[in-house]
Amino acid sequence: MTITRFKVLTTTLLTSTLLLGACGDNNDEVEENKLKDAEVQKQEEVTTEQDTTVETPEEEPKEVAFESFNLHIDNAETKDALVAQYSEEPKDSLYTNEADSANIKGEEANELLKSVLGELQLTKDMADEDVIQRITLAFGVEKYTNFNLEILYDGEKEAKTYTNTNK
Repeated sequence: MTITRFKVLTTTLLTSTLLLGACGDNNDEVEENKLKDAEVQKQEEVTTEQDTTVETPEEEPKEVAFESFNLHIDNAETKDALVAQYSEEPKDSLYTNEADSANIKGEEANELLKSVLGELQLTKDMADEDVIQRITLAFGVEKYTNFNLEILYDGEKEAKTYTNTNK
């Protein structure tokens, strides 16, 4: 009977040890999981930031292919609702827009107009309708009663005139 008692006692002791070891209060694993989750979340945030950050190379402003640009647009409410005068001489440049309450002169107007006009890439060989459409889109003009534009292209002696009414 001593052997049976020894077996029962040993089995009970081993079973108890295994139960306590398997079901014990082990917080290390929980903390490890929390750390891993935090690392994954930080990595996702970094990846998201990297995905949304788009670096655009700074581009040089495109050259304006004319010596002077003189635009006057009237609308139903206002004569000269938009006036844009570009000249190679910055102090002679002007930009006024009644819709935006803009009134800019000199170097600031010159820089603004140079950036807008450089993107348009206007040429003297373009159809009048194309030039007018590009200008109205660039300056955000949807409706006008009178459109008058004079451009003195580089190397030309006479300015080319573009006109249109009642759009």
